[in-house]
Amino acid sequence: MTQTAPVTAIVPLFNGRRFIREAIDSILGQELKPREIIVVDDGSTDDGGCLLTSHPGVRVIRQPNGGEAAARNRGIRESKEPLIAFLDQDDLWVPRKLAVQVRTLEADPSIDIVFGQHQLFVEDGARWFRQDLLGKTLTAELPGSMLARRQAFERCGLYREDMRFGSDIDWVCRAQDAGMKFKLIEEVLLLRRMHRSNSSIDDARFASELLRVARASVQRKRAKSAS
Repeated sequence: MTQTAPVTAIVPLFNGRRFIREAIDSILGQELKPREIIVVDDGSTDDGGCLLTSHPGVRVIRQPNGGEAAARNRGIRESKEPLIAFLDQDDLWVPRKLAVQVRTLEADPSIDIVFGQHQLFVEDGARWFRQDLLGKTLTAELPGSMLARRQAFERCGLYREDMRFGSDIDWVCRAQDAGMKFKLIEEVLLLRRMHRSNSSIDDARFASELLRVARASVQRKRAKSAS
């Protein structure tokens, strides 16, 4: 019998036809499979969502383009399971990902959010300048390396849809400021793909959004101290 866990896996999709099958296969290949898989097609124009009709148990929801935060939020609203996980369309979960993280949450009900470590891999001739990072075990609080209890989103809200960059970092900061308990699994659970599209991120725009995140966190802490 296939073992499943009370997890909804949410995959935002925007013109990711080239990657999406491999991403979904990494979810279906989990040792402990999620009970629900939701792909939110955020206004794609390449018909990538149509490739998933042959994948059993994958629910595709289509909406006008609103950005990655809007797609993640739609997936959360549509989900039914008490645990929430995310995977970007171009990344991969290792087979043990959910099994390790679900066991961690089951063993300690006080933990709200569990993260794993990740590694980078480069393809299609992308110019990746940080060669020193390849093959290394990296730690970052990424959506794809996270498993969270639904209550975490109920306590600190959903992702900010007005932020095109950095909405995931903003959410983690809000969760930290709300006093949620994090746990890091010191094991690679996510493979993060570097390619031409994501390696050319607008550094100036990203830095501006990070500054917004930092300022908002300071304001929350000041308001808490004043109350």
